[in-house]
Amino acid sequence: MRRVTFPKTVCASVLSTLVAMFFLASFTSAETLDSVRQADHAFRQAFEKKDQSALDHLLDAEFIWIDANGHKLARTEVLQNPPSVANADVKSQSRVYGDSAVVRVNRGRMNVLRVWVKRRDGWRVALYQEVLQVEKSEPPGGKPSVECVNPCKTIPYQPNTQSEKEAIASWQGVMKAMARNDANAYSPLIADEFTATDTYHDRPYTKADRISQIAEQKQSGKRSAPPELLNAEMFDFGVTVLMVAREQRPGGKAYFNTRAWVARDSRWQMLFSFNTRIE
Repeated sequence: MRRVTFPKTVCASVLSTLVAMFFLASFTSAETLDSVRQADHAFRQAFEKKDQSALDHLLDAEFIWIDANGHKLARTEVLQNPPSVANADVKSQSRVYGDSAVVRVNRGRMNVLRVWVKRRDGWRVALYQEVLQVEKSEPPGGKPSVECVNPCKTIPYQPNTQSEKEAIASWQGVMKAMARNDANAYSPLIADEFTATDTYHDRPYTKADRISQIAEQKQSGKRSAPPELLNAEMFDFGVTVLMVAREQRPGGKAYFNTRAWVARDSRWQMLFSFNTRIE
């Protein structure tokens, strides 16, 4: 897997190379969008037909399935008894980031996320996750007026690559900014196309929504620490990093929160947060 790092000082030739790589990635993304859509269509067809041979070809080696109830399945479990795909007849929205792609299929309160990664023998799906949002948003969680230690300062996970390490540092920057109600620190660490989709709200939230929430929280004088990380898995896809985390609000149920980051503008920016409560 490729690692992407951004040292504080780089020579002009290296900088030019990075710029060229960025534009190449953008060009490649446009070229490969159709192939991602074809692979995603094959994925839906394979589940509809319960075609285990086709699924064996399409599912990545470390494939993860998380349904709307927070039931998590590994690749072998999915192959043994393929579950049903939600929103299978809904037109998807896809974005390509280098050798990975994000596919969203939403209808009403049911939101579906699929993350694809390009391997030597083609596109493979690394994650399938569902979020069924509530009819009316629930009050925010988090510990009021307490110091944020986990995840702001330390987490029970050791990164395996430099890219993972940098993505975690970016995420902790986001958590600190939210704990301090600091929209100026939050904004540059979040991609413009960012959405937060979770079981606790009645709709996905955009970057602008989140910044507005932080501003309202600051004006009210309220501060709260983010939910603690219980455990996590991370996947380094080169210009993107994926985290499937298990977290818990104080007094609440645990949930799976999947996030992804992209290397952009000399920093790691969060692309999405996708949160499924474990029922």
